[in-house]
Amino acid sequence: MRLSKLLLLGSLSACGGEPAPASGGGSDGADGTTDGGDGGDGGDGGDGGDGSTDSGQPVVWESLPNTCVGAGPDGADPFTLVGSVKNTESGAPGGWFTEILDLTALPDDGRVVTAGQGGVVVFDITDPTDPLTGDHIAAGDRSFERYYHVLTAEGGVAWATHRDVGLDVLDLTDAGALAKLESFGEKGYEGLARAGDWLYVASTEGFVDVWQVDDPAAPVWRARVEGLDRPWDVAIAGDVAYVADGEAGVVALSLADPAAPVVVGTAPSAGFPIRLVAAGGALYVASGAGGLEIYDLADPLAPSPLAQVDVGGSAQDLTVHDGLVAVTTQEAVVVLDIGRAGAPAAPLPFAYEETEQYAMAIDASGDTWAVGDWNILGLWDMGVGPAPALDLGLDIVTFLDGAETIEVGVTNRGGATLDLAGIELPDGLTAQVSAVAIAPGDTARLALTWDGVTSLEGQKGCIASDDPGRPTLQFAVTSGADGEGRVIGMAAPDFSLRDLDGTTHRLSEQLGHPVVLAYFATW
Repeated sequence: MRLSKLLLLGSLSACGGEPAPASGGGSDGADGTTDGGDGGDGGDGGDGGDGSTDSGQPVVWESLPNTCVGAGPDGADPFTLVGSVKNTESGAPGGWFTEILDLTALPDDGRVVTAGQGGVVVFDITDPTDPLTGDHIAAGDRSFERYYHVLTAEGGVAWATHRDVGLDVLDLTDAGALAKLESFGEKGYEGLARAGDWLYVASTEGFVDVWQVDDPAAPVWRARVEGLDRPWDVAIAGDVAYVADGEAGVVALSLADPAAPVVVGTAPSAGFPIRLVAAGGALYVASGAGGLEIYDLADPLAPSPLAQVDVGGSAQDLTVHDGLVAVTTQEAVVVLDIGRAGAPAAPLPFAYEETEQYAMAIDASGDTWAVGDWNILGLWDMGVGPAPALDLGLDIVTFLDGAETIEVGVTNRGGATLDLAGIELPDGLTAQVSAVAIAPGDTARLALTWDGVTSLEGQKGCIASDDPGRPTLQFAVTSGADGEGRVIGMAAPDFSLRDLDGTTHRLSEQLGHPVVLAYFATW
């Protein structure tokens, strides 16, 4: 998990359950056990441990060699980048750029069609090692104005949605001169799915619209399913449509009469469903912080939970292809086996790859796996054999201003056992781990101990393993006495901000109350 610029506060770390300190400047000290402490699971965060494993047994801490040389790859990286193209803001008048939110892979046509900032863009993937950016068409008058979703149809037609613009019908026949055929103004339009002559469009305003598309270039509005919470996406299997309805869960609509869908039930969710795919008798749902949720469709009108998988981040999009389900988390692409050696009820870790920017969208067809990595369209190859994949819970570890121990999760998101080979640390730090060999899907605990004296400003640590895709992984370390951490524990300067309603709030007015600042874009 890549959590950039995250400061791990020492007050949330293990205050009593510290491992026996390793001797020397690296991590070659003696093994030890913890004596209990504040609790916490030692997973992706760093909130300390209770000195025991999940089974209640004491942790036997182990030291790693003081080195950052990989152990040699265990197999081949199963998910590898073949080619990519980046489109960033040029600054020129009329310039545009891509921030990909949705995409459709069409390898038989030599194309990938994306939606996001820059509108709908057609990429030429005839040579997958060197994809080329083609023409684009924006949702509004500005050249960069985004669409949110795109779905292609026959005859070079595509339907694209925008929360304020509504549904646009596009002609993609000439990849060098995209054109807008029709525009239908609606609010909140997001994901969409087609079944025969019918198109179903989710609206975050609380409804699903039904369009007749026997002529794809000339949709006709026919009906609206109201009374929903906040629909984000639609998927169809047979004569049932499934709606990702945010906090309400997953809603099943009977399409016995495709022109007049009927709500027949809602399956609860542990997260916030935003994207979904129906395949092979199961429903796969990207549920934000709820990770990947899988539902059994043995009774199509009453989906029942099969499995929930922590994907190490917020699940944004997903695709099901060739016995695998791949999920984007902004930080990475997480691949699980649900049809090779695994099953929908028991997914197995297969591959994990952190991307350069923000992995938002994914689609697969044939041998092509296309990933929308914000400004980057990447074409990837999926191998046949699993391999280990290291995911470190933090990439910046911050101590306060005194000696302490902080624990960080080390998760194996690959499909083969991960073997840690060593760790290299700056002076003043030592480390031990709760396991050197980490089974697929398991998390070990890395305990980092600072002496409270040696400066950590500008310093990095490095952990080595047999992950074939990333045999060494660096992480930053800092303390409250220097670097980014120097302000930790200090009084915040007073300031004022206006909220979206125009009301001014001053920090000093909140004295005695916790204050959390959340920075976000309103688009």
